[in-house]
Amino acid sequence: MDILDKELAAEAKNDRKDGGSPETNDPHKPEYVYRRQIVWFNAIGFLVLHLGALYGLYLFLTSSMVLTMLWTLLVAGLSAFCVTMGAHRLYTHRTFKCKDWVKALMVFGHTVAGQNCLYIWIRDHRLHHKYSDTVADPHNASRGFFFSHIGWLMVRKHPEVIEKGKKIDLTDIEMDPYVMFQKKYYKILFTILAMLMPMVVPFVFWQETLWNGFFVCFLFRLITVLNLTWLVNSAAHLYGNKPFTNDIMPVENVYVSMFGLGEGWHNYHHSFPWDYRASEFGQYFNLTTMLIDFFEEMGWVWDKKYATPAMVRSRVIKRGDGTHWKYSLTQMKDGGESREPGVEDDETYEELFWLEERSAKTAERVVEAQKG
Repeated sequence: MDILDKELAAEAKNDRKDGGSPETNDPHKPEYVYRRQIVWFNAIGFLVLHLGALYGLYLFLTSSMVLTMLWTLLVAGLSAFCVTMGAHRLYTHRTFKCKDWVKALMVFGHTVAGQNCLYIWIRDHRLHHKYSDTVADPHNASRGFFFSHIGWLMVRKHPEVIEKGKKIDLTDIEMDPYVMFQKKYYKILFTILAMLMPMVVPFVFWQETLWNGFFVCFLFRLITVLNLTWLVNSAAHLYGNKPFTNDIMPVENVYVSMFGLGEGWHNYHHSFPWDYRASEFGQYFNLTTMLIDFFEEMGWVWDKKYATPAMVRSRVIKRGDGTHWKYSLTQMKDGGESREPGVEDDETYEELFWLEERSAKTAERVVEAQKG
């Protein structure tokens, strides 16, 4: 039994002690009632980290050297891209294939981001998609903004999260040497790559103080990227519209997309989780998609998966909330289409789905280059 299984077993044992088993066939036993239990070590720890990050923001604005400010933004941006492109779209959802060095780079950057080991990140996110916004969802948004944003990290897991988490298929991840290497040595790698490397580089190369390095390059940068990631779990499940699937909580949130590198088009993403773009048009406030497309042009990425316009249109008409800017105005009558009076058809709509044609041309170039 590996470390992860031991941790899950220990959590399940604690939960049984505190409230009994969530599943029982004995009619004489009282009905199981889940009671949220705060893990005070985590709660106080996150409070201290956020206070330190606020102090880091103050130092960032008042005493940091310009090179330190640029370095902090660079590390934050690159590590965030490795979370959105690597942990999320590559490893969790397998939306494209890539070269081994790209996988290694994504694992490296994810370690710098400091969002727990990739193995657990993927397990929790696959669990989130399979049981979205139920008691088995690690950051169940039906419990409110605070819980889905950060509160879920301050309390003991619901027993259903533990039980269902054991059944998530991670065989593909367990075969990946980069992910498993990170899992085995995560604490050491986190200390070196997420904490020491960002603060030591400014100290060595342009004589920034280690004090600023710790609070600005490490703490402020770490907590900022974490909160932007958490907004996908919270705000993108609560504030927005549902043009693609109305009977789920995830929504389209333009502000989360702007600051979350394209991860806020969440109603679309939960409708088509295997689409590498994670949004309808791919490049509308979606810098992660732009990066994946660039990697494809360079020959480093291939076999991208995405929903066709017909698939999107069908989902919108059948299950959307009526807010889609084009298809919500369309009603099928006798095999034809009719529009509301005064609404003109936008002939440029299909042109926005330029990815299919460009992907085909890129694939042709790759095949020709291989033959040559």
